[in-house]
Amino acid sequence: MTWRPLVSIGMPLYNAEQHVGEALDSLLAQDYANFELIVSDNASSDATESICRAYAARDSRISYHRSESNQGAVWNFNRVRELARGECFMWAAHDDLRAPQFISSCVAALDARPEAVLCCTGVGFIDASGKEIEPWVELVRPVGKTTRSRVRAIARARYWLDVYGLIRSSALAQTRPAQPVWGFDVVTEMELCLRGAVAFVPERLFVYRGDPHKTPQYVAAALGTPVGPGPVPVNWTAMALELARAIQLAPLSSPRKTALICLLLIQLCVFNGLVGSGIRANVLPSASAAWAERRRARFAVLMVMAALVFPVQNRLVRSAFRLVRPQKRTS
Repeated sequence: MTWRPLVSIGMPLYNAEQHVGEALDSLLAQDYANFELIVSDNASSDATESICRAYAARDSRISYHRSESNQGAVWNFNRVRELARGECFMWAAHDDLRAPQFISSCVAALDARPEAVLCCTGVGFIDASGKEIEPWVELVRPVGKTTRSRVRAIARARYWLDVYGLIRSSALAQTRPAQPVWGFDVVTEMELCLRGAVAFVPERLFVYRGDPHKTPQYVAAALGTPVGPGPVPVNWTAMALELARAIQLAPLSSPRKTALICLLLIQLCVFNGLVGSGIRANVLPSASAAWAERRRARFAVLMVMAALVFPVQNRLVRSAFRLVRPQKRTS
């Protein structure tokens, strides 16, 4: 490996005293030393500030930034991106862990594949106490060779973790800031995958902490602001629209964009049970609001989504699908 870029790690957090020390330790233990660690504290009210300041005092690679008020997770997600200076960037959650060779392995993979904009690795899972657990969902990774295969993978997934991989900053600069919408990180992942390939390191170098408290409602409550613009609701229809918008803004020809949007909506509404059921729950209220606001194009897309989702995402059809679906073999 000849390429030794500065890597920026952005850790947006709020009230993270329980696990932030362990997460910081895993990053400081990287065998790749050329990085900066940007910690952005969204006005935590627990011991997060004192913990992070103590780490920053011991290691000059850490810079600690504290907001005077809670601006919401989406704002903080963008804040660490704005502060980054490196040729590569990655987001780091306050409770996830990385093996010591995570950064060096991803840098080497990107070095070997100049066309790749993102590198992700195998994923391990731990519970709230740090005990290794079996994954509760099969991960679908957007590592296909074509743009179509990557869009399809994101649309078929039920859990999206690859945005926490290592990203070329030049590619990230071509994407929009995170939008105040449910699934904002999935939208960022989509925008990256529309701009280049994804390198993959199969070893489990990223460890995701599963926590029963991380319900959609719990996560959504932290995305927006307590006051002002307010919270971001769980709205799978809004996420689907933003994913379609990401395709519309991609540097592709109009026919390709149209084909990819059609692929996206069919996969989300028909074949993704999690997202499809969520869309079914709020597509009609969203369409009604679009009509009232005279947003005709938005209304038309929402009605297409409704036509796709209602015949499929119901108990009868889902039960029949489960009966005929081939059972997975266990080893």
